[in-house]
Amino acid sequence: MTSIAVIGTGYWGINHVRTLAALRDEGIFEELIVCDQDKKRASEVGKEFDCRTAFDVDLLISKFDVSGVTIATNTASHFELSTKLMQNGSHVLVEKPMATNAIEAKKMIEISKDTGMQLFVGHVFRHHPAVRKAAEMISMNILGPIEFIESDRLSCREPRSDNGVISSLGIHDMDICSDLLGDLEPFSISGFAKESKIPGIEDKALLTLQFSDKNSQTDTSAIINLSWKSRIRGKVRDLRIIGRDASIFIDYLDHGGLWLHRHPNDSFGPQYGGFDAAPRERVEIPLGEPALTAELRDFVIRVVKGKNSPPRNSGNVGLKGMVRVEEALRATGFEAQLDNVSVR
Repeated sequence: MTSIAVIGTGYWGINHVRTLAALRDEGIFEELIVCDQDKKRASEVGKEFDCRTAFDVDLLISKFDVSGVTIATNTASHFELSTKLMQNGSHVLVEKPMATNAIEAKKMIEISKDTGMQLFVGHVFRHHPAVRKAAEMISMNILGPIEFIESDRLSCREPRSDNGVISSLGIHDMDICSDLLGDLEPFSISGFAKESKIPGIEDKALLTLQFSDKNSQTDTSAIINLSWKSRIRGKVRDLRIIGRDASIFIDYLDHGGLWLHRHPNDSFGPQYGGFDAAPRERVEIPLGEPALTAELRDFVIRVVKGKNSPPRNSGNVGLKGMVRVEEALRATGFEAQLDNVSVR
């Protein structure tokens, strides 16, 4: 019998529980376990989703034969929990950031190799159906050379006390840009960030990433707009990919497709929109499912079937994500956060 556990039942952890419960009910695996130090919370969640419960990781290890674990706790606990679970025979999916620093992240990757347990990091947008479709279209040269990428990840909320928008939001967008360009790494990250009412915590940032693909001799700029002070637009999660021959618009809340705007050879004629937007066409994505569902489905299937091919969200992907965040924090003057990075 395959058992999967979730450690942490906070804002994001409960989404793990809900999604995994649905996958369990599909028959992909048999038993779901919820683990949280808050006994009342764990018991309530266990009852709601018909799960067994544990109240600390040692009890989880000793009482249950757990094949795979997802970790959605605060980042300061990621290293200890992940290493202990891998050393005790469980595959691990840990939320991003995977650790508090790159040294810990590298050690986690080493332990994964030493134990033979797979390590995944919650870069959930690598499983978004529209991102995957866009990456496919880019690789097929449908857009021509990619000139620039624009990303808006905005919302309106009080600032967090532990980290700002670069660690909480920008980690996603920087990784998406790299993913879309064939896992190309930026040679430069620069930007501006504005301090919130909490000293040392930014609630608004504008980042610029520069990429250079030597194989295609193409330079691409990515502009990432991050904010917790979106008083006019509210919650926004969208992406624009501008190529020479066509452009793509993605709304991350839309899992069923994306919009393609054609403008061959950067044409501006009336048939290509003139001074307005180029005509758009819908690209449907059959059976597109929410990114978290796709990510956790992939994790569980790999655990159940023992599949060892490189996942989209490997430990190495998580490590690269942390390195980009560190560079962006230094570039914007908020490097003091580097020892206090926390999940979501």
